Amino acid sequence: MGVFRTVLNLLEQIHIRDARPDDAPFLAKCIMAGMHFYDFEEELSGDNAAIFENLTLCEQRTDTLYSYINTRVAEMDGKMAGALLSYTGEIYKDLRTSTFKEFWPGFFAQFCEDDPETGPGEYYLDSLAVLPEYRGKGIGRALLEDGIQKGIVLGFRQVSLVADAEMPKLIHLYQSVGFVPAGYRHAFGVDFQRMIYIKRI
Repeated sequence: MGVFRTVLNLLEQIHIRDARPDDAPFLAKCIMAGMHFYDFEEELSGDNAAIFENLTLCEQRTDTLYSYINTRVAEMDGKMAGALLSYTGEIYKDLRTSTFKEFWPGFFAQFCEDDPETGPGEYYLDSLAVLPEYRGKGIGRALLEDGIQKGIVLGFRQVSLVADAEMPKLIHLYQSVGFVPAGYRHAFGVDFQRMIYIKRI
């Protein structure tokens, strides 16, 4: 009973809200962490500093794929602890193209023929990240469940994501909230495990 009460108390301390433009620097770091090339504790320098600057600009706007309007923030103890970027599959192709052409044209040219991460008819959970000091407290799970619920409220029966197949802890987390493997997607030079959640009728 003690363990259950502790878990329940932690979940009650988690507050999830819509992101705001002034959250942009934090959100940019979360996207970088969600893409697994930054983990909050290292200094931003070189290429990472440039990526961070562009992602911060993206998050401050409403017309980019990586926008605050597509992001939810988890807070604990009144502090930002993690975030999840998500959006409808319908907006993915056009916004991905316009965002990458403006901010990372060379990257877009290199990977423009990649498999699409998502498409029409589904709600997509893009980048999930939790600060190291807040991991193991249920925040990642709470953000995933919030993202699934957001998709369902918007009328989608299917929610999807892609995961690094070499990160079994993340795969286990996704499975624990109801995602199941559904093939692979090749993007950014990597084969990602595609996973889907289907709303029960």
